[in-house]
Amino acid sequence: MRNLPTIELINVTKTFNEGRVLAVDNISLKIEDSNYVFLLGPTGCGKTTTLRMIAGLEKPTKGTVVIDGKDVEEIPTEDRDMGFIFQHFEIFDHLTVWENVTFGLEMRGYEENYIIEKAENALRTVELLDYADEFPSIFGNPGMQKLGIARAIATGAKILIMDEPLGSLDPKVSKVFRHELRNLIKDLGLTAIHVTHNQEEAMAIADKIIIMRAGRILQMGTPYELYENPNSIFVANFLGETNFLQGFVLKILDNEEMSIWIRLGGPKLNCNNFGNKFNLDDHIVISFRFEDVYLFPKDYEFESSPYDWSKIQLFNAKLETSRFIGATKRFYLTLDNGDKFLSIKPGTFEESFTAGEELIIGIHQDDIHVFKAPKNLIYELSLS
Repeated sequence: MRNLPTIELINVTKTFNEGRVLAVDNISLKIEDSNYVFLLGPTGCGKTTTLRMIAGLEKPTKGTVVIDGKDVEEIPTEDRDMGFIFQHFEIFDHLTVWENVTFGLEMRGYEENYIIEKAENALRTVELLDYADEFPSIFGNPGMQKLGIARAIATGAKILIMDEPLGSLDPKVSKVFRHELRNLIKDLGLTAIHVTHNQEEAMAIADKIIIMRAGRILQMGTPYELYENPNSIFVANFLGETNFLQGFVLKILDNEEMSIWIRLGGPKLNCNNFGNKFNLDDHIVISFRFEDVYLFPKDYEFESSPYDWSKIQLFNAKLETSRFIGATKRFYLTLDNGDKFLSIKPGTFEESFTAGEELIIGIHQDDIHVFKAPKNLIYELSLS
């Protein structure tokens, strides 16, 4: 397999309007070759500006963009060996499928035999070769996006730059097509950078995710690493669906564990204190995923259960209501102190709970994440 470039940003900052608008704030990152990497974050977080600086469509105000070991500040976009795929396709309606794919190759002055070979290979890869003489108007959005991919890869680009490439697709179509897109990229061995605000999309197909907010990088890692070990309240809230409750550290225990107390007389729980980051009486925020909340009737016999519940933290809560949403059921619960939280179960989950019923709630100790209480919790919990 051919060598592909590593992409590196070193202390990159980008401002607009003579420095009055800070879009990207001193970020550093490294994208290894053949990785499919997502820049993920809310609108205005700086992810598209970061992508444009990698592509050469914007110049950093400060810092360096390095591709394949070379500072590329003076290298124009067309010479950076990149293919581009955008949300709105950018397809030429007046040209045939074949002409759309060969246009860029012809503009670069390649010989006819080379153009034919590359165009055929690209169209065959996305299964559009049989439509070479048709006009793009025969396609729906998935076909248009496939054509955009063919045009991008026909140039032999080593890096694929994508800005919301699935944003124009119907949600159901997008869920299928995103896996086709990943398979294409992996089969071709490309380095791909994909900007989106869609968390589920990134979690489903990324090798690595870079989460941004307010121009900064909050966390980088695999989907599993970010989901299971978020380093901030924002990341925990942004990926998946998470409950947050406030409390304080009640007691420091051995083996990097501690006892915590949910505010206003809520339940007491044991949880991990890895690295002994927390101290007695620290004000904290604890989080746990909707899907990690177990529900039991008050008369459940734990001793006769075939399952080992020894690490499950048990406490009481009242069921306010439940909702059936096809594939899942949602249970809305309230603690004695008035704090509210949710549990989500498969739609096939069998239960006969009624509104107002007292239930036993179970949470595995390892599923509880603890964060130091921020000065502005409302801001940390916002998704903007």
